[in-house]
Amino acid sequence: MRLFHRLCLATVLAMPLPAVAQNVLRVVPQADLRVLDPHVTAATVTRIYGAMIYDQLFAYDEDMRPHPQMVGAMTVSPDKLTYDFTLRDGLVFHNGQPVTAKDIVASIPRAAKQDPMMQLMAKRLSGIVAVDDKHFRLTFSRPYALVEASLAGSGAMMMRAEDIAAAGDKPMTTTIGSGPFTFNAAMYTPGSRVVFDRNAAYVPRAEPTDGMAGGKRVLVDRVEWLVIPDLQTRVSALIKGEVDVLDQLPHDGIQSLKGRKDVVIEESSKLGNMAFLRMNTLQPPFNDVRARRALAMLVDQRDYLAAAFTTDETWWKECFAWLGCGTENGTEVGSEPYRKPNPAEAKRLLAEAGYKGEKIVILTTQEIPLIDGLAQVTADKLRSIGVNVDLQNSDWGTLVVRRARKDAPEKGGWNIFQSGGDIATIAQPATNILIDARCDGNNYVGWPCSESLEAMRTALIENPNKEGFEAYNKALWNELPSLLLGQFKQPVAFRSNVSGLPHGLVLAFWNTSKK
Repeated sequence: MRLFHRLCLATVLAMPLPAVAQNVLRVVPQADLRVLDPHVTAATVTRIYGAMIYDQLFAYDEDMRPHPQMVGAMTVSPDKLTYDFTLRDGLVFHNGQPVTAKDIVASIPRAAKQDPMMQLMAKRLSGIVAVDDKHFRLTFSRPYALVEASLAGSGAMMMRAEDIAAAGDKPMTTTIGSGPFTFNAAMYTPGSRVVFDRNAAYVPRAEPTDGMAGGKRVLVDRVEWLVIPDLQTRVSALIKGEVDVLDQLPHDGIQSLKGRKDVVIEESSKLGNMAFLRMNTLQPPFNDVRARRALAMLVDQRDYLAAAFTTDETWWKECFAWLGCGTENGTEVGSEPYRKPNPAEAKRLLAEAGYKGEKIVILTTQEIPLIDGLAQVTADKLRSIGVNVDLQNSDWGTLVVRRARKDAPEKGGWNIFQSGGDIATIAQPATNILIDARCDGNNYVGWPCSESLEAMRTALIENPNKEGFEAYNKALWNELPSLLLGQFKQPVAFRSNVSGLPHGLVLAFWNTSKK
């Protein structure tokens, strides 16, 4: 298998590049890019793609503070119900067409279908209009303090109005943005290669870069993603200089690269990440809270963290805070019943919930080692109490499509999915997808529904306070919209001749140079 991957890599590297691409940054992404629409999925690889070719009205810095990006000026009425925005100069789509307010007015409602922050804003919006080509206005039914933060959401990409109209309810297939990179559709080979070229027409902001905010200056001619599923092949390619960056380096690869002077390993973000498990709460048995509690009774975070992120504890720690450990809003109150596994109680609760030996479908992909590591532990723990487990492995693109299905497992749906999310977004109740329990079916896959949890979350968004967060954390452990599997640091590895990698929500490669 490794020989096969090496042959594939050799083939990809041998493919000719146009002469204009003199300085190419070669990156191994954390997964294959299969969905080209950041408005329809929260998959990290699509978020990175979106950040590179599209632009946003506002963007977050490394400390999760929103700053203007496409916006040049903003005024707010004294009653805080009317926001007027002016687009900054120099905004042009990749086909030469100017970005106008009508594109913004079309993009905001579409982005709100997936982005949780924008959905909160949409509930309070009473109007959105294009005043003229460079001005648009948002009006609200009641004051909303998170307008700028909502417009900086990871899915809040601004697209052409005509592309949105043409796509309708289907995922976007066109790739014309206004961001610092253009998407090279002619060189796109799913499962193998994704190519982004420098957008020579892009006008960066004057401010220094800070996370996803500030001036996005492209310092290479091209960024080329090479999809290499096999870990050892990835590491070998980096050591040989065949690739320059390994985004989301699997922890098992740290030892192979440690101590090399020509390779740098560092944490990809300040706060780290949370490993989590999602249950399909629309289908039995996890539509019953007793089954969710049974699964929680099986969790030993140390087992999960060691399996997915190496036995070196410097890269992970146990954490029972729904808004992250070490954050302003983090508290572990209410987690006490789930600190130690209790398999006997788990088996009893599962039977009480009506489980009678049906297959429990767990989705996994070996393309992303952390997902597969977590899934293997869940499968083993369920089997230990007699559960009929069906662990289904697929490529990442197939998994992304399948996890969005709400059908019963026997009809193409699923029961359990595991992954990781960055603490920067988990730290705030407005952006934390793990606790979003809206009952409209538009929340993150798994679709938990709890009006009481939502009332608490909404209250804390508008009035954060310590006592409220403690009560909320306790209520979350009672209803379990997700399961927390522990906190970890995600490494990124790159050649020492690469500099300037941004440390924002995603690794988007502007302001990155290669000597």
